[in-house]
Amino acid sequence: MNDPHTTTIPEHQRRLIYSLLRPVARLCRRFQLPLKALEELCRLAYYEEMKRGPEATQADIARALGTSLRTVGNLAHQHRGDFFNPEEEEGLAREIEQALDGGPLSLDALVEAIPHGAPEQIQRLLPGLVDSGRLSVEPGPPPVYRLEPAWVSLVREDMQARIDGLNHQLDVITACVQTRFLAVDERPAVARTLSFSAQPEEMKALGRAIAQQLRSLCSEAEEDALEAGGHQQYAVTFALAPVDPPATPAEDDLLEHRKPRRQK
Repeated sequence: MNDPHTTTIPEHQRRLIYSLLRPVARLCRRFQLPLKALEELCRLAYYEEMKRGPEATQADIARALGTSLRTVGNLAHQHRGDFFNPEEEEGLAREIEQALDGGPLSLDALVEAIPHGAPEQIQRLLPGLVDSGRLSVEPGPPPVYRLEPAWVSLVREDMQARIDGLNHQLDVITACVQTRFLAVDERPAVARTLSFSAQPEEMKALGRAIAQQLRSLCSEAEEDALEAGGHQQYAVTFALAPVDPPATPAEDDLLEHRKPRRQK
């Protein structure tokens, strides 16, 4: 019997979600992740996204997920645990750095610049950011925090910071997909993939040159927008990586195994 939740999904939505799941499946294959673990992570990610909605109740979430209130309660318990705390704190740390990118600020000014961040959480993160060398502090009163330029890049040795950078980059890609495939307005969104051959030793310099050019062009666009007024927020994600040719599944993997026919 067909699942009614599956059969009522429009075909273009199914194809779009399937395309976005392929990279996830590729990593799951690499990690040999059991399907049950993947399903659990999907449920948790879906729950987290539903919680972002305006006053979504557990009953609303249960209807959207096509599951029971008990399952939603279990997901809420998992979500309140320690699973997301490191990512949320690193995300807030990145926002502190972004706020300080325009110049040094006091604690009160930082809280004002990040209105959705809890003041006590911002205050708690600042000493650690200073100790790690990401920020410096000038004695007050009041003390003023300054961004250390060496820490501006998202590319860090710390895995949690790199995961946060990945989340930020995937947010941009997701926004581009939504605008290109689902948006009803005319706001521009562009995605291009260029495949080419090159010597591996040349790629580090090429990546640096492309990133510098992007940064320069984005800065020019921002200056023009601030001068003209009425601007909107945009983001660009740049990715450069070696690409292996896709593996072709063996015929035995595509066809159901059949027993040899008996000879008459």
